[in-house]
Amino acid sequence: MAATTSPYSVMKSSTHRKMVACRVQTVFLPADRPMMDQQEIVAWLQLRLLPEMSRVRFYALIDHFQTPEFVLGAGAAEIAALRGFDKVLARKVLEAPKTVEVESELELMEKHGARLLTLECDEYPDNLRVLSFPPPVLYVRGAIQQQDRFSVAIVGSRNATTYGRAAAQQFATRLASVGLTIISGFARGIDAAAHQAALAMQGRTIAVLGCGLAVNYPTENFALGNQIAESGALVSEYPMQTSPDRFNFPERNHLIAAMSLGTLVVEAAEKSGALITANDALEEGRFVFALPGDITRQNSRGSNALIQAGARLVQSPDEIVLEMRDQLREGLREDKESSEDLDRENTASNVRSIGAGANIVASLSAEEQEIVDMIRHEPQYFDVLASRVDPAKIPVQRLSAILLALELKQVIRQQPGRLYVIASI
Repeated sequence: MAATTSPYSVMKSSTHRKMVACRVQTVFLPADRPMMDQQEIVAWLQLRLLPEMSRVRFYALIDHFQTPEFVLGAGAAEIAALRGFDKVLARKVLEAPKTVEVESELELMEKHGARLLTLECDEYPDNLRVLSFPPPVLYVRGAIQQQDRFSVAIVGSRNATTYGRAAAQQFATRLASVGLTIISGFARGIDAAAHQAALAMQGRTIAVLGCGLAVNYPTENFALGNQIAESGALVSEYPMQTSPDRFNFPERNHLIAAMSLGTLVVEAAEKSGALITANDALEEGRFVFALPGDITRQNSRGSNALIQAGARLVQSPDEIVLEMRDQLREGLREDKESSEDLDRENTASNVRSIGAGANIVASLSAEEQEIVDMIRHEPQYFDVLASRVDPAKIPVQRLSAILLALELKQVIRQQPGRLYVIASI
């Protein structure tokens, strides 16, 4: 099941997805566009909330008319001529400003501290933009950051064993400690354990819901949801009061897989949402990892079957980081803050020797150089580094991301106990 070639390169090589990505970037991404005005939000909602409005139909309209405002100001004949539309549906589209209730939706969003993200917004997740038909709108409580594209989904059984919860916590803790965002589905069991472990590390975590943000589900995770919103995000593509219908969860699972570079299945039965997520991850060209489980338990049969089918068996979180190393480096090259440094890193003349035979890249960002200087003189534990830097300039989450970047550049290494040392030759 796991590809021997880079899943990211497979995703990038798809001609169709390249065309879609170019279309999205051309149509939806004006420069420096972090937010939309109220009129634009209303137009997006009026169009998206139509019961007949599938993603395919939505993008047929946007591809032709460019924006929801232009759609709602178009003629019925022009809409009806599009593939997937007829005169009746065209009339419903144009009547949306009168028939679709948007005011109550906006009130609920304000009440619950939610915002609407569309493909026009800079905050819209980068990993979703390459989909053939990404969700036109996302409801978000909290914040999505650029660093969240460096993410791993951790999914598994709601009826988790003690082993499963402990494994989810172990992997989430380590992955969050190196700056990766943990994405999961906010369910009880494995999902909750992964979210909680990331929060305990002061890392970022994103919960993708199969219901609206105004719905308290599952009820036992109410406090957890508030914590996630403070240092990560709750995300849903469903209107605010959408109930957790079982038909929503396959789409929720696909969103989890698509937002992540890779998916780790901790425990899963033979027929489970976690396996759907893993399959979606594979179809989107992402990594699929699985933990081996007890062969006598139903909860392990799905994850063990994934391994039999070719998923990458992992026994340590570091194996995931190592497996995704090239993709993380590629992402860093695309990062505006890192691109110049990484270009200079590839120039041999920029490498200098600093004590004890260690090679350090001379051309680092100011933040990276500050951290390297601390570690160069003496190995440093993460907590010590966090206490030595200015928290206003380098908060804990940023420090984790810097350390991950330095590890990927092979400038430093992490040893047990989160002790950082200069990498040897």
